[in-house]
Parts: sequence; C-alpha cells; structure tokens
Amino acid sequence: MGSFTITHERADCFYGRFERKAELQHQTHYCPGCGHGIVHKLLARAIDELGVQNRTILISPVGCSVFGYYYFDVGNVQAAHGRAPAVATGVKRGLPDRIVIAYQGDGDLGAIGTAEIVHAANRGEAITVIFVNNGIYGMTGGQMAPTTPLGKKTITSPFGRDALNEGYPLHICELLASLEAPVFLERVGLGNNKQIMGAAKVLRKAVENQVKGLGFSLVEVLSPCPTIWKMDPVEAQRFVREEMAATFGIGNYRDRTATALPRPPHAAAPQVAELPGILGLSGEDRPAPADGAMSALDSRIKVAGFGGQGVLMLGDLRMAPKCGREPPIVTCGCPASRSIRRWSPSRMCCWR
Repeated sequence: MGSFTITHERADCFYGRFERKAELQHQTHYCPGCGHGIVHKLLARAIDELGVQNRTILISPVGCSVFGYYYFDVGNVQAAHGRAPAVATGVKRGLPDRIVIAYQGDGDLGAIGTAEIVHAANRGEAITVIFVNNGIYGMTGGQMAPTTPLGKKTITSPFGRDALNEGYPLHICELLASLEAPVFLERVGLGNNKQIMGAAKVLRKAVENQVKGLGFSLVEVLSPCPTIWKMDPVEAQRFVREEMAATFGIGNYRDRTATALPRPPHAAAPQVAELPGILGLSGEDRPAPADGAMSALDSRIKVAGFGGQGVLMLGDLRMAPKCGREPPIVTCGCPASRSIRRWSPSRMCCWR
C-alpha cells in the first residue's frame, strides 16, 4: 500500500462524540446540506490553527446556532435570543485575554438582536461575530427573516416578500460599514467549493484579528438551508451561489487590520471593599447586623421566564393538579416553540 498524507481530519476543538443525538454520534444533527456543519468545521479549524482552544469562549443564542455547545470543546455560554453580542461584550470585558466568538443566525442577529449587534459594533468591542445568513427562519419552521430576498415565499409571506409590505432584505455588512468602529467586515458564501475555501480564510482572519486585539470583526456567511427552503442540497447551494449572492454581494466591506492598533484593556472593576467609598457611604450609613439569631429565611420564590415561556409553563404546571390533568406541552409566544405547537388542556381551566 502506497504512503499517503492526511490533509483534513476532525478538528481538535471538537468533542470526540456529539451527544446531541443518541445514535451516529460521529456526525452533527444538522440537516443534509445545511451550512452550519460547514461553518462549524471552518471555525474549528481556525481555532486549532491559531492555538486558542483553551482561551476560546463561544456564545450561542437561540436558533440553530444554539447547538454549538454540543460540538465545540471550548468555553460555552448560551445567550437569550439576539443577545449574543451583549453577552460577548460582558465576557470579553470581564476576561480580556479570552477569544470570545458570537455565533448567530439571521433571525437572531438581524431581527430580535439588531440593537445588540449595532451597538456592539459601534463601540468596537473586541469580539468576533459569525453571522450565518440562510435567508429564512430555520428552527421555527420557515417564517420570513429580515434577510429573505424579495419575492421569496415563506409561511409568513405566502405571496412572496413585497418591499412595500415587508420591506427590503437587511444588509448587515453594509449597515455596520456605516459605523466608524468596526475593524473587519466581510461577506462570504458556501455556494461551491471555491467559495467555501475562501470562507475558511476569512473566518480564520476574523478570529486572528481578536488574537491580535484589533477590535470588532464580523463575517457574514451566505448559507444553504435545504430543508426549510424545500430544496435538495445541490439546489440549495445553487440558490446561495446565484440568488443569495445577487441580493447580498459577496466581498469585503471593511478591512483596517493593516492600520488598526490593539485596543487598550478596559479599566479593572473596583473591588467590593472599595464600593462604599465610591458610593460616598460612611460607616454610619451601613445597616447594622441583626442581633441574635439569623432572621427567618424568606422562602418565597421569584420566577423569571425566558421570553415568557417559563412563566407560561409555570402557570400550566401550577394549574394542572387543580384540574386533575397531567402537566401539558404548551404553546406560547416564544419563537422557539412555534414548530411544536400544541394547545394545553389546562388553558381551558379558570385562573383564580
């Protein structure tokens, strides 16, 4: 048998087994032809090549991007819908030596998270954002996204996206290029092997910019979503290569890496002992400790919902025993629940 050289293999920063699924744990759970698996591989390779696995923290918000923590053997933080740039800002400022990457989809970044991405970019936060744009909501079942091209039909634009009714597709790279602070903005595609190889170089550069401390970098990836667009994988790549690229021009929109200087670290947070002085509190202003034994513990519970879903579920669970019913599967206003919609029988009960 002749000798051979291995040129591509599983990245070291991937887990050895992907436990998202009970079976076939050597492969991801993403649909055949989905671009997320490709982007995962390219990002993992960049992390390996730069030698920053033990310093990397991946921020995964709601959407198909939420499953990043099943695959990347790095620090992982799961963020609320659209809030990855805000969470990444806090992590980076608190741990400035870490490589903080926000991994987001178009519905997450371009809709509910528009304010977060604009202001993080405007501040020039020293983070890297990977923005996967497939032009439609995937996890929630095919609603029109901010990036859906004109004329395309979705379950919430059944007659096709109309500029007069739903507005124009949102061009994130162009929008952020109007700001002064970003260092690097580029849009790439996954429409064929040539585009994928180009995307690999750009993703690596975006992570490397953070290693050098240069400031805010974002890579927008035009990605296939064959299942939701109801295409086979080959047709989905053609859609990216020809139709998505015609709507969103592939190319660089900002590159100041040659002239950008490393950002100085933010001032360290004060120590707890320093806070009274900062707040102008004297010793007399501080509450005296209670005499004798510790006061009775307050056993009340405060419940916070995740986009309302937690509160609704709590209400159903609280009412189910009174109605003699098992705890139900509920529907609610949270987008992540819309593709498994089922009415709860306890909703028919009287709330008292």
